Amino acid sequence: MYNQSMEINRKTADAWISYWENYIGNYALPTWEQIPDFGLYMEQVITFLKNCLNYMERSTNDDSVITASAINNYVRKKLMPQPVKKRYYRTHIAYLIILCALKQSLSIAEIQSMIPIEAGEEELKKFYTDFTMQHKRAAGYFIERVRSLKDMIVNDKDLHDIFKDNATEIVVDVALITSFAKTALDKLISGEPLAPYLIENTEIDP
Repeated sequence: MYNQSMEINRKTADAWISYWENYIGNYALPTWEQIPDFGLYMEQVITFLKNCLNYMERSTNDDSVITASAINNYVRKKLMPQPVKKRYYRTHIAYLIILCALKQSLSIAEIQSMIPIEAGEEELKKFYTDFTMQHKRAAGYFIERVRSLKDMIVNDKDLHDIFKDNATEIVVDVALITSFAKTALDKLISGEPLAPYLIENTEIDP
């Protein structure tokens, strides 16, 4: 069904992409030392996570990716330590930042195979610090893609004619990138061999 909200003119799209480019370019996850370690209750944890992962929040308030039920599920599945008397400390929150960020693309089982479950504080600190650096690099790659989209919107006259001054091409482009990235993740995690997807460069005798 045609969605009228897709009709975003190019000037608006250009402004939105510029804002998003600047926002992500200046964005960084909190360092290990910046994570509170005095014991937060659930609602405080959710507020903290939403503040430091606010780029993930959906447009509608009823579709949040950070909820008490999700956090309880992570604890129940032993993806992170149990809270201490209903309080969450630095180690708990570090796990939650990693889990919430990865849950956008990976299943619980996939995440469980990748993160150091029941790690000591020093091991978790190193893993979290490395993760924040990877997160920053991924954000940089995303910014480069956003810049190319911006150039496409402003300069590509053919697309201007095809899509009649709306932003459908942006949505399609991002959706396809997401699809390719998800497929690549699935292949990497499963360890599926690449051979079936490769075409050998062999000559066929007439």
